Amino acid sequence: RDRDRGTGSSVACKVDWIGLVWMVRLWCSSARGAGMGASMARRKECAARTRASARPEGEGLLEVLTKRYDTFFLDQFGVLHDGKEPYPRARELCRALAEDEGKRLVILSNSSRLSSSTFDRLESMGFRKEWFLGAVTSGDVAQYALNASQGKELTSDKGYEGLWRDLQLPPAGEEGSVAANLSCIHFTWSERGSSDGFKSAFDPLKEVPRVRAVNEPKNADFILIHGTEAQTVVEGGGERRVVPRSREEIDGVLVACADLGLPMLVANPDLVTVSGGQLVDMPGKFGRRYRELGIGEEHVHLLGKPNKMIYDIASMRYGIEKSDRGRTVAVGDSIEHDIKGAVDFGVDSLFITSGIHKTDVHPNQGEDFDAEALE
Repeated sequence: RDRDRGTGSSVACKVDWIGLVWMVRLWCSSARGAGMGASMARRKECAARTRASARPEGEGLLEVLTKRYDTFFLDQFGVLHDGKEPYPRARELCRALAEDEGKRLVILSNSSRLSSSTFDRLESMGFRKEWFLGAVTSGDVAQYALNASQGKELTSDKGYEGLWRDLQLPPAGEEGSVAANLSCIHFTWSERGSSDGFKSAFDPLKEVPRVRAVNEPKNADFILIHGTEAQTVVEGGGERRVVPRSREEIDGVLVACADLGLPMLVANPDLVTVSGGQLVDMPGKFGRRYRELGIGEEHVHLLGKPNKMIYDIASMRYGIEKSDRGRTVAVGDSIEHDIKGAVDFGVDSLFITSGIHKTDVHPNQGEDFDAEALE
């Protein structure tokens, strides 16, 4: 690796984690300077530099990981579990890394729920909370941004100026007034999560007192996306109620918001996630649709991976210094979110090919690996 020039690596593997029979290395230049605006051509250039290499003979995955890394950023869905069941030997690898090797494990998830509920699901699947330093979710990032008093809480404020302005906060180093309250069109979940091992109800607006939901785009300052199934509406007495909406109804609201030029905050940038043997649409698809409606990427804020803010918050919360990045690896199953986020943040990555990209790189649901498909 050439850390000074920002070159990182990614190792790709199929879960089960320890029982690897092959690896693939992706050598990608970090998109420093491009920020969230890295072009599709830039991503294709990164993918085009993919080349295969064998695992060092005689070494298992555990040995490879423990020699190279001290800190592990772990995705949840498609990495530790499929949304319903834990993956084979994922629990044992987490236990071995934490207890036997003393490694630092941090969950980085694009879940729109707060991290306080993360371990409800994981513990129900047999993962132990003490194996992990903690977790940061997209829901945490949204809460952090919406509760910010001014745009300079994070150590590194570069790249966040557009977000702070869209939230009517003065960026770091600039003078300006802070809007006392903001109004939003809010989309959320209705049924999803009710039987997924969570102990608490999902009410993301409860934790952001500066923000209130409104029913009409003309009364809103921005759109806030936590889920894809329902809209938070306000009754005559001010009570909030979650009302299921069809995709057609939601799209009509998005069109009206785009006509007004409202910015959008997406508290789960994923396009899809695994749920048992199925792929389920996630809020990131609304972000993509909103850009198709003509809203510039600089006003569609993805508050999770690959946005650097989730990594900055994790580093700040768990004492991970910039000097630690050379021995940090991010593990995930999404090229667009986990791998790109790691590249942009300047850490290595481990790409799990049996998650959302399973049908892309494992033809016919078999064990064969299609290297050309990965490129």
